[in-house]
Amino acid sequence: MIRVKVPATIANFGPGYDVFGAAITALHDIVEIELSDVPEVIVEGYEVPQEPLKNVAYVAARALLQQYGMDDEIRMRIRKGIRPGSGLGSSGASSLGGAFAAAKLLGIEEEEKIIKAALEGERVASGFRHGDNVVPAYYGGFTVVNSTEPLDVVRINMKLSLVVILPHVEINTGEARKHVPREIPVEHASRNIALASSLIVALISGDLAAAGRYLEDYIAFPYRKPLYPWFQDAKNAALDAGAYNLMISGSGPAMFAIGENLSDVGRAVVEQLKSRGIDAEYYVTEIGGGAECI
Repeated sequence: MIRVKVPATIANFGPGYDVFGAAITALHDIVEIELSDVPEVIVEGYEVPQEPLKNVAYVAARALLQQYGMDDEIRMRIRKGIRPGSGLGSSGASSLGGAFAAAKLLGIEEEEKIIKAALEGERVASGFRHGDNVVPAYYGGFTVVNSTEPLDVVRINMKLSLVVILPHVEINTGEARKHVPREIPVEHASRNIALASSLIVALISGDLAAAGRYLEDYIAFPYRKPLYPWFQDAKNAALDAGAYNLMISGSGPAMFAIGENLSDVGRAVVEQLKSRGIDAEYYVTEIGGGAECI
C-alpha cells in the first residue's frame, strides 16, 4: 500500500486566472491505494462520493493505469481534510492524490502523465481540465501553468505567509466557471497582464504592500462577484485589520489575505461574516511543499 499527502491550493491567486496557483500548508488530503481484484473507495472526513466512477481520486488513479495499458482494479482510502466546494482545491488534491499514489505504487515518474491523469479527475469534478490546483499541489510552491499538454510549468520559490478565511458556504466550481464569459474586453486582458507581471515581481522581492495593490482580477471576479454578496464587507474588515488586500481563492468561497497581523485579519473577517449569519474559520498558513509519500 502507498500513502500520500496532498496539500490544499489557492488557484488564480488574484490576476492569474487558470494560470497561477500556490500550495499551502494548512490543509491536506491523504490517499492510500493498493491494487485489488475489486474496486473499492472508503472515505473519511468530509463527504465525497464513494462510488468509484464518481470519485475523482479513483478516476485519476485508473486514468494513470490505463495510460500504461493496465486493467488492475484499485482499493482506495481517502482522508478528506479539504472541504469540497471550498475554493481550496479539494477536488484537485484528491485527483492528484489518486494519480500520484498510483504512480508511486507502480514506480512511475513521468510528471506529464501523472498530471494528465489527475486532470481527468478534475474533469469529473467540474467539467473542465484546469491545472491551476493540480499543478501546485504536485510541485508545491507558487506555479505558473503555461500548458498541461505538453506540460510547461514555471515554478517560483518564495516565502510567503498569508491567512485563509473559509466561510461555511459552498460554491460549485463548475457553476462558477460558467459565470466567466468566453470573451472579455481587451482592456481587461491588458490590465490583468500588467497586474500578474507586477504581482510576481512584488512577491519575489518580498514587497507585500506592492503585492497587495496588484492582487486584483478583471477576468473572472467581476462576473462572479454576485456569488459573493458578503465579499466587500469582508474585504473592508480585512483592510481595517492590517491586510494589504483580500481576494477570493479559486472560485470561492475561501478568501486569502496578505499583510500584517494575519491572525487579527482572520479574526476580523470571521467576525464580519458572523455578523451576516455566516459561520467561518481562518488559518494562518504559508506557501509550502507539494505532494509526498508519508
